Amino acid sequence: MWCTGLTVTHYSQQNLNKLFQKMNNGSNEWGVSFSRISWLEGAISSHANVVNVSRHDDIILEIERANGPPVTAICLDEYAFGEAAAQRVFHEFPNVNFISVGGNWNGYTPEAKELCLSKKVGLYNSSELTGALWLDNFWDYAAKDKDGDPVYQYRSA
Repeated sequence: MWCTGLTVTHYSQQNLNKLFQKMNNGSNEWGVSFSRISWLEGAISSHANVVNVSRHDDIILEIERANGPPVTAICLDEYAFGEAAAQRVFHEFPNVNFISVGGNWNGYTPEAKELCLSKKVGLYNSSELTGALWLDNFWDYAAKDKDGDPVYQYRSA
């Protein structure tokens, strides 16, 4: 039984576990804050091609799309995501096929992008991720400049 003021609500242990999983404080081995995780979960959940999102291991999002194969994403907050960090993701979470490095100010090195492309793993910051979720080959999405050339969010490590 859960009591708040004059309201009494009954929760099963299973429902409480689901509630506490959603309320995780962002404690993880990657140092990703709860606010970063919540923002990404909300952005993906509200995407028009996404029908369901579930979260586990604090920073892993399982994404079911209306059109296209499912996506397993990791939520990170890395200013300059490099090749060593990509290798760490592949080692710790071998099923991940989509890496979100964080906000618009975050990015990745050319080497990390090349490695992820070779493994068919999407690597994006928040300005890129919604476009990628529309594609079957989401790992290959890139915004285009006025000449039609790809624009990547490169940062120096």
